[in-house]
Amino acid sequence: MTPIRSVRTVHLSGPRCALREWTDADAPVLHAFLTEPAVAEGLLDDETPTPEAVRAALPAWRKTAAGEPRPEYRLAAVDGDRLVGLGGLSVTSVEHRRGEIGYAVRTAHQGAGLGTEITRLLLDLAFEQVGLHRVEATTRPDNVASRRVLEKAGLRPEGVSRDHLRVRGVWRDSARYAILATDRFHGGD
Repeated sequence: MTPIRSVRTVHLSGPRCALREWTDADAPVLHAFLTEPAVAEGLLDDETPTPEAVRAALPAWRKTAAGEPRPEYRLAAVDGDRLVGLGGLSVTSVEHRRGEIGYAVRTAHQGAGLGTEITRLLLDLAFEQVGLHRVEATTRPDNVASRRVLEKAGLRPEGVSRDHLRVRGVWRDSARYAILATDRFHGGD
């Protein structure tokens, strides 16, 4: 079996955006992004992050990324020098070559296909570079746009987990999705 590979510096380009590592200079725009009401509603954080918390998170993310194998890929989605969103890949099981992805798109760029592009770039990273076998994602069952993004990117619905996450004091269900390397590279049939 091929072992999981760690990608130390990620830069993946798509037709309209690229995924890259965060820099300390990104802190102000990342904070502005995370506090957009439509974005904040979809995040799992219990509290709105402060500018100081965002500045402190970036070096912590780099420290985590130095692990072997790399457990998390927290990435900026950019169009040139403009932040349009973010994407993340967590390696949830090295032994079983399993991971989980997530994404968010700035309010001004929602509905233009960037969520699907970010998701596809994350899948490229997961399967082609890291060597995962299975990638999972969750979203709220009532988030029709996010469900559509995941399905366009090739993930298949696998059901709903009731009271799966406690967010800001409220239990939330999660619509679960997954894709296998064999689905992606062999048409799923």
